Amino acid sequence: MKFKLTPLNIVTALSLVMAGLLIYGKSEITNGVDHQVNGLWIAVCFLAVVISFLSDQIFRKFIPSTLNLWVIECAFIVFTLVFVFILKLSVLSS
Repeated sequence: MKFKLTPLNIVTALSLVMAGLLIYGKSEITNGVDHQVNGLWIAVCFLAVVISFLSDQIFRKFIPSTLNLWVIECAFIVFTLVFVFILKLSVLSS
């Protein structure tokens, strides 16, 4: 079995590490709000893991070339980050 390292693999791994750090990290929780926000970030990390893993599998199925796969997945990540940033700015401005 041939293993291809792709950008979405890296995003998946980083999201899992971040979720693990949030779950097992030592933090001073003084009230319920901090606990709820921490739980929200954990849910966002696991959602990022699922979406990036599934997207990676879909891209691998349809794009056999590793070079093209890297270009398309990097573009996907950049467009996703830009979309999230624009969404964040529009929510904060209203």
